[in-house]
Amino acid sequence: MTFRHTNASLPTEFRSLYRLFLRANSAVVLHHSPSKTQVRRLWRPVFDEAAFKIHRLQQPDICSSERMNIVRWLHTWHKRVDHTLSLLATAAVSRGLAHKITRNLKWLRRNHVLWVEKLYYSHKPFWRPQLPRTSVQYQPYSLPAPGTRPDHTLRRNRKMRLFDEQCSNAIGEVVKMAEGRHDIILGRLRLKRWQHEWSS
Repeated sequence: MTFRHTNASLPTEFRSLYRLFLRANSAVVLHHSPSKTQVRRLWRPVFDEAAFKIHRLQQPDICSSERMNIVRWLHTWHKRVDHTLSLLATAAVSRGLAHKITRNLKWLRRNHVLWVEKLYYSHKPFWRPQLPRTSVQYQPYSLPAPGTRPDHTLRRNRKMRLFDEQCSNAIGEVVKMAEGRHDIILGRLRLKRWQHEWSS
């Protein structure tokens, strides 16, 4: 759930914090519009998750144990957001480690989008209303015969994709360890299967 359609019921302090976060990110990337879009999409899921927790607290059917867990979660979340704002403030006024971290996060998200769309979206068929339902384009493709050149190419591509996924998972683990050690939030990657950000 996102707070895009229900932000009226969110506390004013929460919405002000989100706007402050956007301004801090904009200062980090020197108000460059494409970069602002990348960092906004990187940290938006973080605030969506917190908004979901806040909305859950407002529900009358919430039990006391769940309420206590959410309150503790929000307390930790606010502390991490404060530390992240300090990181962004440092990155906005210097070109040291904090600036390199935020710059690499922006680059990481952009390349993740390109990688996912290239490997998982580009070869998938899409519905075209001008074609009949029995069109060849909608039929599943057949696998190449074992031992042939197309079969070797397919196996090699699968190995490369597996290697890319393992590298991506390793980077994700490093990000999680950095978040846990320094009590910060370095964003979340979230892509919708039906949304192509970089389609030509």
